[in-house]
Amino acid sequence: MLKPKEVCQKLGISYRTLQSYVKKGYIKPIVLQSGKWRFREEDVERLMGIIRKRKVILYARVSSNTQKDDLVNQVKYLEENVKEYDQVITDVGSSLNMKRRGFVKLLSMILNNEVSKVIIAYPDRLVRFGFEILEEVCKAHNCELVVLNREDKTPEQELVEDLISILVSFSGKLYGMGSHKYEKVKKCIEEIKA
Repeated sequence: MLKPKEVCQKLGISYRTLQSYVKKGYIKPIVLQSGKWRFREEDVERLMGIIRKRKVILYARVSSNTQKDDLVNQVKYLEENVKEYDQVITDVGSSLNMKRRGFVKLLSMILNNEVSKVIIAYPDRLVRFGFEILEEVCKAHNCELVVLNREDKTPEQELVEDLISILVSFSGKLYGMGSHKYEKVKKCIEEIKA
């Protein structure tokens, strides 16, 4: 049995809207002796289907336009491994950039309770830092975040990759993405990595 507040959170609606749904007969409360309402979970789930079908989203991202082929391969990989999905969202941009168009759209959909599941190939395809925070946001909005490949990296490997990403990102901003100096810094970083 769910309390009205829990129902409102699950449905992403206000208490007044819930009262309206009860009045219109969309959902029927169980009235306790105290006069308080409780709702059966199956009735709430049925109502969720009536209100809107939540989507399964495939999300893919690459860092730059030179990796467009990788983006196509990433989407193909996701589609081959996921039988049913509703939408594919792609991005071209740094995982450090939180203003990527596709990422902002996906986050907005999650916050509006429009998404039941987000499927990605690797955690860093979504974000480089703060993945755990994003997982908690998804949980709070009843959205499952599925990672098809979780690489077993040592903490040192993860730290080195994160530092390289930060250096590449900031050097790109500092020198301009088309600059030969940027390519020089990138080459130097790659040598350090090897």
